[in-house]
Amino acid sequence: MKDDFCYFENRACKYYPCHKGSDSINCMFCFCPFYTFAKCPGNPVYIVRNGTKIKKCTGCLFPHLKENYSKIISLLKTHPVAEQIPKDYVHGGESTVRIKYDFSVNVNPLGMPYKIVAAIKRYAKKSWAYPERNSLSLKNALAAKKGLGEKNIIIGNGASDLITLLARWLCKCKKQRTLLLAPTFTGYERALLGCGLYIKYYDLKKEDEFALTHDFVPSITDDLDAIFLCNPNNPTSALVEEKLLKEIIEVCDTKGILVVIDECFMDFVAGKNNASAIKHFAEHKNLVVLNAFTKIFSMAGLRLGYALSPDTDLISQLEFLQSEWNVSSLAQKSGLLALKGEKYLEKTSLLIERERRFLESELSAMGITVYPSDANFILLETKKNVCRELIKVGILVRDCSDFKNLGANFIRIAIQTRRKNKILLSALKKVLNEND
Repeated sequence: MKDDFCYFENRACKYYPCHKGSDSINCMFCFCPFYTFAKCPGNPVYIVRNGTKIKKCTGCLFPHLKENYSKIISLLKTHPVAEQIPKDYVHGGESTVRIKYDFSVNVNPLGMPYKIVAAIKRYAKKSWAYPERNSLSLKNALAAKKGLGEKNIIIGNGASDLITLLARWLCKCKKQRTLLLAPTFTGYERALLGCGLYIKYYDLKKEDEFALTHDFVPSITDDLDAIFLCNPNNPTSALVEEKLLKEIIEVCDTKGILVVIDECFMDFVAGKNNASAIKHFAEHKNLVVLNAFTKIFSMAGLRLGYALSPDTDLISQLEFLQSEWNVSSLAQKSGLLALKGEKYLEKTSLLIERERRFLESELSAMGITVYPSDANFILLETKKNVCRELIKVGILVRDCSDFKNLGANFIRIAIQTRRKNKILLSALKKVLNEND
């Protein structure tokens, strides 16, 4: 095993690495199931490595001894892998207080296209009928749009549904070891840990403005099974540089590692066609690209996403694991209409570009640290935690304190219309000037 995962191995065990010849020790526990637990029944020693406190278990035989097996099973039933999982996952837009202006959710500020709203009203009368199995019509329309085959596409109940589906597939195939960026969208972590998979984290650096650099490549080790990348990343809004993305895909292909690239915010990016990983499908089969109608068409409540891959066998296996009727007929019809919304996308792109420049200039002038943005949201670092004070005046921003490597002074704001952006700027200025 590579060093990144060697903490699980008990190399002090006299039978390591193989327990042949012993009827008193069970090798299924060579990798301790309690390593990630905050409290474990063994006797670990804590050491500091690269500035991080880690658990060193080389002097512990607890999980190996037969007399402890019943206690181990009992503890695992009481404390499953969930000890790895943070207790609270929050999502933008979730609030129990009355909000006038929601800057926490990164949906299109233009709102759902009128044609889709009108169509939903019409189609609602036919909701007594089952939706189309496997969303075949929408698949065919997407295939034509993306220059792919129908067998290269799977439709899901939003991107989160497909992320969970991928985690289930990895678990089923016994592909256990995954790599995530930190910070990134917490939905990957939740899905992977929920399926009992191991996660290795790569820390994005503040000095690099939380952008992915070529330093990431050496962290792609042979023992990995999958990498999840958000491009542009959430909550940083940073796009992966094109040359680096190609190198990551090539290295992973050589090592047999699946690369899952979440492009849910790609439609907000200028020059998106050049940035998408779909162009690498012809040369590399180890790719899955996720996208959704949720954000760009302001359809978060309808739930509609899709995954693309050059590996048709993988798509077929994912569909086998998928629940029946997972996409509603209203979402299917809305998706077909959305694919015809080129003018709406052009209008969106112009608005986002204009308002991003406006916000970046105004926020910087207020002394707020503004991290470079390529999408429809901006990561900010303020001098103090502003979330609660903004809620008092009916404004909700995304508190980023639950993202790895970010703290209470980091917030994410969605780019809105000029009128709403001015309201946010005014409120922020007032909050930051109080008690200064």
